[in-house]
Amino acid sequence: MSMTAQVLASELSSLVQESKRKNPEIRTAAEKSLNDLKSLPQTSEAQLSADLRCRPNFARPFLLACGTRNPKYAGSGIICLQRLIVSKALPDELLEGVLEALRECSSLALDIQLKILQALPSLLQNYANKLKGKLLVNAFQLCFLLHNNKTAVISNTAAAALQQLVASTFEKVAVKDGLPPDDEISTEISADEGTILVRESALDAYKLLNDICLLTEGQTPQILSTATLSQNFGLELLGSILSEYADTLIIHPEQVHVCRTRLMPLIIRILSERATFSTTVRAMRLIQLILSHLLFALASECEMALSLLNHMLDPDAAFLWKRALCLEVFRGIHSDSTLARSIYSHFDEQEEKRNIMRDHLATLVRLASEKPAIIGLGNQSTVPAVNSHAKDNSGEQAAIQAEGLIGGIGAAVSLIEPDAPGISTRWSTMRVPCIDQLDKSDPPTLPPAYIYGLTLTCINNFSEGLAKFLLPFTIPIETKAKRKSRAAQKADEVSETSPEDLNKTENGRRDISRSQSSRNRRLPVNPLSLQGHVLYSQICTSGHMVEHCWPALLAACSTFLNATLDSDYYHALIRSFQRFTQVAGLLDLSTPRDAFLTTLGKHSLPSGGISSLTAGNAKNSPISNGIEHTDNQTDSERDSSPSPSISSVRKRHSVDSGTVTMNTRNLLCLRALLNLGIALGPVLQKSWLIILETLQQADLLLSHAESGRRQASGHSKQGSGSQSATDDTNGASDFGLEVAAVKTAGTRLFESTGDLSDPAFISVLTCLCDLLRITQNESQEASERLNDDLLSPKPSSRKHHRLPSLSRLSLDGNMAVRGNMFVLTRLNEIITHNILRLLRQDTVETGWDLLVEVLTHSLSQQGSGSEVRIKAASVLNDMFFAIATSQNDLSSVERDKIRKKGLIALLRGIASLYDEQRLDSKASQTCDLEIHRLIIDTLRSVLEQCGDSLILGWDTVFAIITSIFDKLVSLDEITYDEQSSYASRSPKLLRSSFGPLQLICSDFISSVPHSCLLTLLETLYAFCSQQQDLNISLTTIAFFRNVSDFLQREDASMEFDPSITRCRSEVDLIHVIQLEDQIKSFPALWLCLLLRLMRIANDSRLEVRHSALHTLFRIFDACGEQLSPPAWQMCYRVIVMEMLSADKAHYEAVEGSQPSHEGDENQASWNETAVIIMGGVSKLLTQNLDTMISSANFTDMWNQLLGYVQGLLERKVLDISTAVFTGMTKMLADIENIDKIGQSSMAKVWSLWENGVPVSHTDPSQGKSGNQDSIVAYLDWFHQLSRLAAGGMSLGRVKIITERLRSCVVDSDASAYSADIDKMTAVQKYSLESLRLIPTSIPGALSELIDSISGFVVLAYEEGGGKKDQTFVALSKASMDLLRSCIIDHVSAGQIQDPELLSKAISALEIPLQLKYEWRKEGKEPSTWKKATMTALVILETAIPVLKSVPDAPAFWNSIVKLSSGITSANTRSCNAPSNILEDEAFDIAAYERIQRLITPVLGLPSIPESARRAYVASLFANSIVHTPHPDDLARPGQDLLQGLQSSHIGRTQDLPPTPRAKLSYLLLDELFYLVSVREGTPEQLRLAQAAAPFLILRAGITLKAYVLDQPLRGRMPQPWSQKQELLYVLRKLVDLESEPGAIPDAPGIISQRKKHLHRLFSLVVQATAVAEGEEVSGALKTFLDVVGRDFGI
Repeated sequence: MSMTAQVLASELSSLVQESKRKNPEIRTAAEKSLNDLKSLPQTSEAQLSADLRCRPNFARPFLLACGTRNPKYAGSGIICLQRLIVSKALPDELLEGVLEALRECSSLALDIQLKILQALPSLLQNYANKLKGKLLVNAFQLCFLLHNNKTAVISNTAAAALQQLVASTFEKVAVKDGLPPDDEISTEISADEGTILVRESALDAYKLLNDICLLTEGQTPQILSTATLSQNFGLELLGSILSEYADTLIIHPEQVHVCRTRLMPLIIRILSERATFSTTVRAMRLIQLILSHLLFALASECEMALSLLNHMLDPDAAFLWKRALCLEVFRGIHSDSTLARSIYSHFDEQEEKRNIMRDHLATLVRLASEKPAIIGLGNQSTVPAVNSHAKDNSGEQAAIQAEGLIGGIGAAVSLIEPDAPGISTRWSTMRVPCIDQLDKSDPPTLPPAYIYGLTLTCINNFSEGLAKFLLPFTIPIETKAKRKSRAAQKADEVSETSPEDLNKTENGRRDISRSQSSRNRRLPVNPLSLQGHVLYSQICTSGHMVEHCWPALLAACSTFLNATLDSDYYHALIRSFQRFTQVAGLLDLSTPRDAFLTTLGKHSLPSGGISSLTAGNAKNSPISNGIEHTDNQTDSERDSSPSPSISSVRKRHSVDSGTVTMNTRNLLCLRALLNLGIALGPVLQKSWLIILETLQQADLLLSHAESGRRQASGHSKQGSGSQSATDDTNGASDFGLEVAAVKTAGTRLFESTGDLSDPAFISVLTCLCDLLRITQNESQEASERLNDDLLSPKPSSRKHHRLPSLSRLSLDGNMAVRGNMFVLTRLNEIITHNILRLLRQDTVETGWDLLVEVLTHSLSQQGSGSEVRIKAASVLNDMFFAIATSQNDLSSVERDKIRKKGLIALLRGIASLYDEQRLDSKASQTCDLEIHRLIIDTLRSVLEQCGDSLILGWDTVFAIITSIFDKLVSLDEITYDEQSSYASRSPKLLRSSFGPLQLICSDFISSVPHSCLLTLLETLYAFCSQQQDLNISLTTIAFFRNVSDFLQREDASMEFDPSITRCRSEVDLIHVIQLEDQIKSFPALWLCLLLRLMRIANDSRLEVRHSALHTLFRIFDACGEQLSPPAWQMCYRVIVMEMLSADKAHYEAVEGSQPSHEGDENQASWNETAVIIMGGVSKLLTQNLDTMISSANFTDMWNQLLGYVQGLLERKVLDISTAVFTGMTKMLADIENIDKIGQSSMAKVWSLWENGVPVSHTDPSQGKSGNQDSIVAYLDWFHQLSRLAAGGMSLGRVKIITERLRSCVVDSDASAYSADIDKMTAVQKYSLESLRLIPTSIPGALSELIDSISGFVVLAYEEGGGKKDQTFVALSKASMDLLRSCIIDHVSAGQIQDPELLSKAISALEIPLQLKYEWRKEGKEPSTWKKATMTALVILETAIPVLKSVPDAPAFWNSIVKLSSGITSANTRSCNAPSNILEDEAFDIAAYERIQRLITPVLGLPSIPESARRAYVASLFANSIVHTPHPDDLARPGQDLLQGLQSSHIGRTQDLPPTPRAKLSYLLLDELFYLVSVREGTPEQLRLAQAAAPFLILRAGITLKAYVLDQPLRGRMPQPWSQKQELLYVLRKLVDLESEPGAIPDAPGIISQRKKHLHRLFSLVVQATAVAEGEEVSGALKTFLDVVGRDFGI
């Protein structure tokens, strides 16, 4: 009995007993329900529930018991009702009564009330869809009634049930909204816009929401008439509805109407009145939800609520805790930028509505400065003072104190102040916000600075929200994906840097050189320009927020920038300040941008700033590397040398006590300012002055403080204790880290100038030039005046008021040198980042000739020292570059003359380095090479910017490039009769010189004059032939392709003049080039290029050879269509054939050398080269085959090519063979028919194919693919040959083809990563496809094809049929499919008339059947024997009806009989999976039935040999045996078939297990009986019956004889069941059999014609009768004897 039945039965019995005397009605109802319960079948809970739902009266006693309100009765009733509700056994029509019963009992004892509450969740879960209308009201009434209980556990549990019921009501509405409209009854209700039709579920939700609002207001509800509700709980219910089902509310106007008319007035009234803290918190949370989800639906009400919140922020308008709640609400609004924009667009941008956001920010301004003492407002921001015994003392505070902020602004702050002012995360925040403290009835005690911390958070969130929305729109679309991460990095750069990050920044500094063109850089997008963007309206709204709110935001931020803030708050403030400034700048709002930049610049310096210093007190110390580069390194040295370590930075940790210095917060603001310069650089224009002037003053302060910190450090060590020293050291470390971060930001600022547009770059360049002039005006020696005049132009006037400058500082000699070198380094850095930009500017610079002369002389003077010489070379290069590219007032001729002079000056400088009269030392040589490198780098820079417009001086350019070689390249020294070689002076120079050459060949080859193209070719050859840098050789080879493309563009026709076609050598081509005009010499130049490239293809380096060959073939591919037939034939003769001959000669030379490991490697490398040559030549010939065929010398060219191919095949290397096969395939694929090349040419190709089978070829590389790829290519070649041969094959060729295909399959290597059990290898697959291509119209070809396919079928079963790592199983299965389709198609077409053609195929299919279970290499289903079975059956079903009457086909029928035997036989002892035997038996039964239907009607035909019939019935006999017979029962060789039945032997007592395929055995036994039985009596049936009769008698006899001999030995032991069943089955079949009269010879005295078989077995039956045990066997034997007596007249 189920649990529910037990409970119900127990309680019903209790009710019967309790009400026996006092309440007969209950007793009667309980007895009836108990009887009904007992009559129900107790199967399961579900069945019981279903049965009880069909009996409405079953619950009557429980309802009556509850109605008595007697605790004794009601307890049992409630328990039973609860059990019925839980098991869902309550009929729907009783729900109203049940709810009423529960309500009646709700005032009873506590345990009953708890039972009611336990039933409510199940009621809501199981009957949610039924609780609607009045039922829903009753459920709510019950919940409210229990909620009003004074017991806390009852009240709280009822509250949870109420929330669940409310959620269920609105959930049903949401589900209904998601369904299509149905026929549910709708009701009209009144709303704002008239009447609305709502569904029943929506009506319930509407009424419920309305009543909850009424109950919360304290008014009388409309449907919940008896319910009462506390205001706080009502607000919580409303909050849960809004938070979970806001999406449902917003699409239902009636519910929005309730919110507008009921909920919002209630909330506003609560906020306006002096409500308690708990009520106000809940109202505030409702405001948050409404603003987030229903802002537009309740716009007017939200406007009123937001205005009220703004008003309550005033100090006199509300309590402190209520103001904090308002700020927490606004904090949530600002955290959701979308909501903030929505509020602004809906209210502030509408003229008729209030300015919510603007008024709010204005309120924040007033709030920020409300009580300056609380936030610690002063002249600059400081760190809050904390107790010195605190565990986490502020590191920043220690840093500020260590920096010596003594007295006034710079005084150190006391670390022990019990009531320290300021905003800190330690005392200005609350663990739980006020708005989340729902469990508190009284307001919490707020920290004094809590509301100011909230104010600051609101400001930060406001700025962050604007930035996160607008900044992604400023990224140009083309580079958005690439620059997204970098933009985010720039925006967040103000975060504090850890020592580990700083080490990474300093040591892994990016290469400052830039090679990208600034013409490819784009200005950041102004979001306001994206008028077609889908979010354009929101973008405009954000722009208006910035434009109208920035004054208030700036005022509030300014207040907090001077307040006492801890590190977290201050960093967040700077971050938001920076982001707002960035947004304003990108929106092109210059006024707020400049105002914020100015404010940030002001706070980047200590109060008083530079005005506290005088020129006399200033010390010119090295300035930080991020602001100035004071080293004397070149660009390359700076890139490779490590940055200053942090440890050296940390040593600067103190200043003079009387000096105003910068602290970490100044540096943080400065870093933010620099980051803004990076982010807003393209749009700053003149506002760059704010950043650079601030940077200038900060640089002076930092450098001036260096010596002061050293002195202060010495004093502190003498007069301070160990603890003070430790604090100072820690503070200095933090300060040093911040200084290092500023350095990095300064470096990145100047790097970012490379990304600026031209106007923006001009703005920043003007400021930088001013700084350079200031430094350069400090000349100290008369001998240096010339340099000062050249390097220091007069400063230009500035429009804006400047901060105090750095000029007029007294410098000693050493510092002056360092300062001058800093200027040059800074200029060099700017040039490096803006090379291409400077080339396009209009600035006019003077002093070019003198500057070049002086600097050229300086760099060659060994006595000047390496440092000066290298710096002079750098200045020469960079200044030449900057000035030479800005002569925009000159004509192009004049500008080219200046460039020519500059190039000559550079070449003179190089020549002076290698003057024979100079005495070189090792240091001098190193310096010479470095200067040489710098000059070549300058050449590259010039070419990058003006190479396309350079006209004069190209000969000098190539002279400078090739100056790195020991011998200069000139036309007079070029030799073409042998391969020239070049050696460079230095690998470093080689790499540098390669840059300009690369630039010329890539971008400016069209600017190279015709007279210099030969020099260019020889220069390329020089770089290719050098042996010092392989990568340069490889890259230079690719430039030949560029030159070739240029020549083709210049002469699109590429017509070879007769003067060119008559040339026989390169010297002849040179003469043609020098004599002909420019256009006519282009083909000759192109041929010279190919010849030089061909020479490179003979290089000893493998990579160079291959690269040259690839380039050569690509050039031919590009221009193949442009070449005329004579031109192509000349190219083939001069280039291709020479290349083939050279490759052959090189290989023969290597092959004939002494055997060695190196020799083997060389031979392998030339084999690889041969692969590339073959691939390229084949593709080339394929593209130009028609041209080649049309040539008069085609036969010679073809034979020469085939000779080369034959030589390649004779190498017997797989890679080469693969290339040959692939190449020949491509060439043949382009030939439409054989007539194009002729039979003789085709015959040679056939000969190559027949002799080129790659199975014996080797693979020196030991690749994992083996010979698979090569054989596949070989078979592809055959496909093209067969296409061209069509029907022209002979039988002999067909035999050769099948032999080659079998050889390919058998001798192919296995696949590397897969076996060929389930999937064929590529070779196997292609081989089968190749067999399909053999034409069967050739006499004898079909037989050869069938034999070949049959061979593939049995290949898997042959010993040594292939390589041991291949199984050929998948091939065997696929071959079966091919064999089936081939035979069926040809039989159906009448092309097979000889059955002997099929005998080998059937025999092949029979082998898998004979090896059933013995063959272990099976893959996925179907197994090979099943596949062979199905294939053979399909073939026979098609072939037998056509070929059955064909005489003299013994092999065919014998193969069919063997196939049948294979189907019925199986060596089950070898089966690996005995569980599959029955399934396989069923398969064999179905297969046998199919073949039986095919062969039984035709086996008796006279054309079929008798041996086939006897073999067939012998197979039936052998496989019909159920139990293994005694060996003596079967005839021995030479004996009569039935002679074994007459033998005598000892019987067997052991149990003989039946065959696992007993079902098939009985089926075959039945077939034997059927063959002998009487049918139509046709001669065919008679022949088959005669063949089967002896085997049938033998089959029955061995069963009877086994019983006769075995049974006496068993004694009383019963006969095994399976043997008994077989005996009975045989006896019954014998008795029932009506045998064919002619099947069994007549016997003397036998009358019956159809029971002759009984006579043959009579003696065995008599013997069996004598030993018979058991009624069944005895009865069967008696029946046998009775039939014998009746039919034989006994």
